[in-house]
Amino acid sequence: MMIQMKILERIRGFSFNPSKEFAASKDDTLTEAFKYYVLLLAILALILALAVSIVATAMASMLALSELTLMPGLPELGKIAPLLGAGAFVGIIAAGIIAALYIAVWLHIWVYLFGGRKGLKQTTKAITYGATPCLILGWVPGPNVIIAPIWSLLLVITGLMELHELSPGRSILAVILAILLPLIIIGVIAAFIVPIIL
Repeated sequence: MMIQMKILERIRGFSFNPSKEFAASKDDTLTEAFKYYVLLLAILALILALAVSIVATAMASMLALSELTLMPGLPELGKIAPLLGAGAFVGIIAAGIIAALYIAVWLHIWVYLFGGRKGLKQTTKAITYGATPCLILGWVPGPNVIIAPIWSLLLVITGLMELHELSPGRSILAVILAILLPLIIIGVIAAFIVPIIL
């Protein structure tokens, strides 16, 4: 019960008073940060996995009523719906952990270039704690696409300001460049590949 209250207080703190919560998390270990992140990620994964199972079961029921089969020789969708849900759960957890680590390392390069010298640990905490809105709202259609990512970006920027003691401008520039550079590279590659394909 005590752990649940601490998690709820943390969620509330990062969501509504991030500067204070990030300042309080300066001495947190990576283990503490990842426990928080993975717990919220697991809850999100469970909700989405249940949704996948329910949708697969509903589709199987509709297909059974219409006497259609997706592909001859494949097991009925209804029989593998729980397996699809379990796969979604594991996939979301794995992708979430890998993404957090990748983003933390990539962002840390930019943070370092803009003067952040408190270490990769602090950048990782900014990412794991900053992801709170995406992890909380990730299952809600609408907010999970617009509100949560913007809110999370603002939290990551706040986390960088507090944990790396960077100015707002430097934190914003680090985050913007970490986002834009891959997009520019993808755009340039696409500009060369698309004409070749067409």
